[in-house]
Amino acid sequence: MRASFVIVNYNRKDELLLTISKTKDIIRNTSGEFEIIIVDNASVDESVDAIKVNHPDVVLIENPVNTGAPAWNLGLAKAKGKYFIILDDDSHINSGLEEALKYFDAHDYIGVLALNISGGLYQTKHWIDLEEKDGFIGCGAIIRKDLYDKIGGYADWIFLYTNEWDYGIRCMEAGYKVIYFAKCYVTHRASTINRTSKRLIVFSVRNEMAIVYKYFSKETRDKFVRRVFLNNLKGIWRYGITSIGWYYTAWQEFEKLKQSLQHTPVRKEIQDAYQRRFWSTRGFFKDLFAKA
Repeated sequence: MRASFVIVNYNRKDELLLTISKTKDIIRNTSGEFEIIIVDNASVDESVDAIKVNHPDVVLIENPVNTGAPAWNLGLAKAKGKYFIILDDDSHINSGLEEALKYFDAHDYIGVLALNISGGLYQTKHWIDLEEKDGFIGCGAIIRKDLYDKIGGYADWIFLYTNEWDYGIRCMEAGYKVIYFAKCYVTHRASTINRTSKRLIVFSVRNEMAIVYKYFSKETRDKFVRRVFLNNLKGIWRYGITSIGWYYTAWQEFEKLKQSLQHTPVRKEIQDAYQRRFWSTRGFFKDLFAKA
């Protein structure tokens, strides 16, 4: 099988049904080259029944509890495709899928293709085509199955947010690259269901610090953990003075998490590339007014 679409849903029935329909539109008449796998994360909005009634041909996995981003691993483990196309329940590919897969076929050193995402808080349309990246945005990416076979799926310690950057570091450590492919266009409809600014800040800041703590050397990780936290504090300009408590909570959650986090430093060249390219590990004053 050429590729598997793997989509995780949590209480976004209407958005999911639209995503499935849009996905079927772009793979119409492909003679079994693709499959669609839906992992439902213990939704209570009748999502499961809606899938069974409207799309009985998709592969449905019912996760009994909401495990966040690691729920994708249930779908990846079942996927049969050479490539795994990762979408959110509220995102869909508009065009360029064939071009992306052909580019993947021609470049076996690529582990992940980050796609051209518009809509929502995190967009990639300003990225440079075919540029090497440290991670990707999870509502639109393609993962090579061979990479998954080597490093597994998303980290089970990251419930939400930044799991794609953890995956990017592990991808590079395995000898593959993450490349941005601008010719495959994804629309993120960015449903507000289940999304709050507080949750975004707490999980993102905690996880960004934890990634550095886990993968950087003992000699440098504390320095870059502080950088990550200080750079993220710039977000107070966006979210207002009341958000200070969110950042304090993120730090507290990081302190708890690091007690159980196994230190697995990656090669120095990967650490250097990450700290140079990822916005929150750069020098605090270099990007003082950068958006969080």
